[in-house]
Amino acid sequence: MQPCPCPYCQTTMRNTYARGLTRDECGACGAGWFDAEVLGAVVGGPTLDAVFEAAKGKPGRCKGCEASLQYVPGCPSCGRQAPTCPGCGSAPLPAVDLRDAVVDVCVKCRGVALDKKELARLQKAMTPEPKAPEPREPIQAADFEHAYDDPRGMSLLPKVRLGDVPSCTTCGRRMDPRYGFVWEERLFCGSCAPEGSAPYTDELTKARPSETFDRRSRHLNTGAAESAVVWLLSKIFK
Repeated sequence: MQPCPCPYCQTTMRNTYARGLTRDECGACGAGWFDAEVLGAVVGGPTLDAVFEAAKGKPGRCKGCEASLQYVPGCPSCGRQAPTCPGCGSAPLPAVDLRDAVVDVCVKCRGVALDKKELARLQKAMTPEPKAPEPREPIQAADFEHAYDDPRGMSLLPKVRLGDVPSCTTCGRRMDPRYGFVWEERLFCGSCAPEGSAPYTDELTKARPSETFDRRSRHLNTGAAESAVVWLLSKIFK
């Protein structure tokens, strides 16, 4: 497109490209002039064809006082020049609705003019609404049970070494693992269990001092009261 006068203030416009639209833009009033081919690629060819069809025989609109204009180059109410085609000089240009904007159309040159306000409305109407984020299920405590599982189905948790006959690592006393404590993959009775060890569970995890307050240890340590009960049972079933 060659630079041409603004349809509204006659200031020479410049070629610009913004928000996916190539147009002539007026640096004085912010108006824009679009070729039908360019604008049709954005709003849709059939939509723009309907706009040009609706413009036939329709009156124009004064940009100063909003008066309806028919067959006059200037507004008889306020004296402002009527919207004029920058290509062929036709005035007044018919005013037609396009989406949420009112545009001034030249059927002969197949061009569309928008003032700054209507241009902003059209751009807003063509901007898709942002998608709402998909709802996420709340995290359950049970979700942490498999935090260390391998995705191929193999558990990455270290296993305690019980041997052929489960017994305390320190004193060697035979015992039921259910009443024992685990520390660094070894089994201990309630009397010999090191500080920081965890009660035996089906997961058979090892505990480390550095993990006392992390997610894994919070899941495994069941509290001082339960540890005392397990220790008492180990004494009963010696």
